[in-house]
Amino acid sequence: MPVAARDFYQGAALSLLIRHPAYASIRPLSAGRFLLNGSIRVWLKHSKDKSPWHFGFSPEEVTALGQDLGTEGETFLCLVCRRDSICALDGTEAAQAFDLGLTEEQSLTVTRIPGRKLQVSGPGGQVADIIMAAAFPDKVFA
Repeated sequence: MPVAARDFYQGAALSLLIRHPAYASIRPLSAGRFLLNGSIRVWLKHSKDKSPWHFGFSPEEVTALGQDLGTEGETFLCLVCRRDSICALDGTEAAQAFDLGLTEEQSLTVTRIPGRKLQVSGPGGQVADIIMAAAFPDKVFA
């Protein structure tokens, strides 16, 4: 059976997460959404493009992400940028990029900046901080 591109890229991110010293458990919640260590929600999306990478989110995904951001515990949006890097956004950074009040499809763009840095923008604006490509998976467990 062939491996779907989504599973290939999500599997790479998951293998880095479960090899981290702080990892204890994982539970799938829905397609591309996982619960780590009982309280850390991780969303995984992938793009096969070259930089800049584009990630599309359905209205239902944006609504669900907004709900996750409003609940207790940490929520991370991890954008798998081809085989180049994984851009980990914490809840505050994800909320900056999305317009959570919109009920339509939204797209985020991740652009490589020289020096292994990433810039993220979306309909809500540009994420204020530069994201270090090497921050994943440590950022999720910090």
